[in-house]
Amino acid sequence: MFSSLQRVIIPGIIRRSSNHRRFSSVSVHSVFPATLYRFQVYRESKLFDKSLGEDEWDPEDSVEVQADGLVHPKITLDVSNGALFMPNTHFMQEVTRRSYDYYLEGLDDGKPAENPHLLCIHKGTELPDTLLLHRERDSRFSLQPSHPMPLTALNKTLTEFYIKNGIMLDPDKWLEKNPYHEASFDNSAEWMNE
Repeated sequence: MFSSLQRVIIPGIIRRSSNHRRFSSVSVHSVFPATLYRFQVYRESKLFDKSLGEDEWDPEDSVEVQADGLVHPKITLDVSNGALFMPNTHFMQEVTRRSYDYYLEGLDDGKPAENPHLLCIHKGTELPDTLLLHRERDSRFSLQPSHPMPLTALNKTLTEFYIKNGIMLDPDKWLEKNPYHEASFDNSAEWMNE
């Protein structure tokens, strides 16, 4: 019955490397599907090129800039290629507490004080055409460019989006009001209702 089906390979269309593993998003959104948060030290976006090994406040803010000098939409195992956002889950609280600790340790080491905050984007917020929200894992999202763009343009686009749509929350007050034991489980769908 299927004897007439043949495997067709077009040279140059598919390239695979045995050392390269591609990951895919669980889903991609143009509207925030839940209220999501990210810890930030600055009001503006300061994502940085992972390959430069910069000593920044938060390693979660590193992205991969390709050889063409652009940040491409991409899912990898070790880094979000955009701004990391999460709902109020156990993992989000762990990442937030760790990032806040990095900030406080930096102050102890002589870094200047900044404006650490949780950036909150409410459920239903629409994204501009230049951005897409990738759900990478159960409760891990990354706000990435919808098409390849320079890192400076991505940071500018994110900053404009944050100023227009984000709410800055004090991390101490938010963590006190939202104790770890009351956070949702990461693999639970209950956080989608928030």
